[in-house]
Amino acid sequence: MTVETRAVPAPGGKVRIAHRYLERGNDLLVFMHGFGCAKESFDGAFAADALAGYSLLTFDFPEHGGSGSLPDGADIESAAEVVTALLDEFDRRHLYLVCHSMGGAIGAIAAQKLPDLAGFISVEGNLVAADCGLVSRGVAEQSADDFKERGFSDFVQWLEHSPDSSHQQWVQWYRQCDPRGLHGLARSLVDWCDHRNLPRILSSLGPSAYVHGSRSEVAHLKSILRDSMYQIDGAGHFPMLDQPTAFYRLIGARLDALARNGRMANA
Repeated sequence: MTVETRAVPAPGGKVRIAHRYLERGNDLLVFMHGFGCAKESFDGAFAADALAGYSLLTFDFPEHGGSGSLPDGADIESAAEVVTALLDEFDRRHLYLVCHSMGGAIGAIAAQKLPDLAGFISVEGNLVAADCGLVSRGVAEQSADDFKERGFSDFVQWLEHSPDSSHQQWVQWYRQCDPRGLHGLARSLVDWCDHRNLPRILSSLGPSAYVHGSRSEVAHLKSILRDSMYQIDGAGHFPMLDQPTAFYRLIGARLDALARNGRMANA
């Protein structure tokens, strides 16, 4: 299966979006990666037995991987518009989203305009101010020029020297990103987490789940998400890389549960 690129409508024009698509069912399962990552974050989905009944789509957000830059500058609202435009090009009966980190915020914003959404799974998706501590707030606090000239390469070096195996994969994707575009996305993401009500948006989407690694600090979300939180043991912020078998097994189980809940609600 090859990676394809298509021009997708975006604010101010069009943007090239690199994507990978496998058609094999009436229900479409879409994976959205995090800040500075790439569609390859979810390569394991294409071989996961638990997802065998779904058509699968992964793609690079604008400013990332093989995709282009947003014509009018990068922010997560514009990225969300690109998501809805991209998904308009794929047939499905039901739509399910699995969104990691920054992708959780972009996915939630986009999902408000997706009437056929049947389930939403956030994988440590950004929701509140405390979720911006790992990278995005540090990027947003720099000027665009400082980040382009120093901050971007400084973080690349930090990832290169990190003992975390997931960071060794992350740095390969991070190097492919456009620094100025990343800066715009970071500033927008921090603003949304600090001043907008992403938890309310998430709750308005209907059936959802929140997946996190056992090594991640998520206690601040327990009063918000309550019994919709599911843990992957032995994993950090990248459970799909740290524990892929357990991760995709859990995703499959939660998708089945969300589908059952949807059928019960429509009965």
